[in-house]
Amino acid sequence: MRMRSFFLGVIAGVSAAAIGQELQKPPVQRTWKGEIGGIPYNFRVNEWQEIAREYWNPSSDAILTPHAIGVGWGVNFAALSRRAQDMLETAQTQVGQRKAPVIDATTTTTTHA
Repeated sequence: MRMRSFFLGVIAGVSAAAIGQELQKPPVQRTWKGEIGGIPYNFRVNEWQEIAREYWNPSSDAILTPHAIGVGWGVNFAALSRRAQDMLETAQTQVGQRKAPVIDATTTTTTHA
């Protein structure tokens, strides 16, 4: 419970700082999108396509992407899926390249083929 309260406090603090940062700008320069302390924020109301692209963008290799709305990052599941698939294929290839032990029945010697 304490950890959850801590994270909610951090999110509220970063959100307040981001809003304050935008309000310090003249109205014509406010984009409502940027970074505060290295954490991205975006308070613009986007189209649904941008929100969907945050979570599924096959044209990007970035796994963590800035939120389409709000503070922080989202997970690009297309990139994550591709990365996991590559890792699985690499592991399967490495297993296939290992030489299986051959046991000589006439002796107790084990050799690798």
